[in-house]
Amino acid sequence: MEQAIVTPGGQERRSPTPAAVHKREAIRRLKEALAQDRFVLHYQPIVGARDGVVLGAEALLRWRAPDGEHDSVNELVQAVERSPVIFKLENWTLAEALRAARAWSDAGLRGLRVGVNLSAREFPRANLVRRVQQQLSAAGLPPSALALEITESSRLDDFGAAADHLEKLASLGIELWLDDFGTGHSSLEWLSHLPTYGLKIPGTFVERLIVDRRCQVIVRRAIEMAHDLGLRVVAEGVETAAQRDALAADGCDLFQGFLFFAPMPAEELAAALAGAGARP
Repeated sequence: MEQAIVTPGGQERRSPTPAAVHKREAIRRLKEALAQDRFVLHYQPIVGARDGVVLGAEALLRWRAPDGEHDSVNELVQAVERSPVIFKLENWTLAEALRAARAWSDAGLRGLRVGVNLSAREFPRANLVRRVQQQLSAAGLPPSALALEITESSRLDDFGAAADHLEKLASLGIELWLDDFGTGHSSLEWLSHLPTYGLKIPGTFVERLIVDRRCQVIVRRAIEMAHDLGLRVVAEGVETAAQRDALAADGCDLFQGFLFFAPMPAEELAAALAGAGARP
């Protein structure tokens, strides 16, 4: 959006709002980072609640800043979610994550599933399913090697079209997870219409789990509802043994967080899991 400004001569000109300026700058920075190959993926393992076995890892996008530090790009991505530049970024992310999964398999870590976030912006694209299939084929991986995570708060312009695309992806054997469950406004609609395999409880809930009774009730009921629907549950942001124990007592299926593993480059993850911890 733009703001109207009246010049001293009485003429009106349009000035971009701070939000528009922020978005324009975010798009510029993302394009520049893509051109200069500044993006990297780190992977945070997901472990079974009962046995601690690593079943997969979520791909987390990082930006290699000029000072060499790897920063999260969540804020930038949110700012340009509805811009065409997001397509290029998500194409790169999916291809890079599948290359990592292929390398893990070649290293003997077979059965690890890589999770990649899928923007709601992608759903209307007619070639979405074909493109995912092509990326899997290029990596030499079966659909079972991929999980797609859909953020619940993502805006859907056409729910019916989204459901159709996701049904096709699920029919291939790709797991579909509802990320950040409880943070949006469409939880029940998503669960009742989309072919969801499981849901992820965000770290914002897990962080307050031990000290906030209302949070405890919400998490417990979410796990019960998911199980009643035949879904699995991942708790994100698990950082303490007390959180782990409380979630396990409530029947949570899978854990993700610093208590188990920090996000790390693909090669470091392979080294950490070599010979132990990963599913054969």
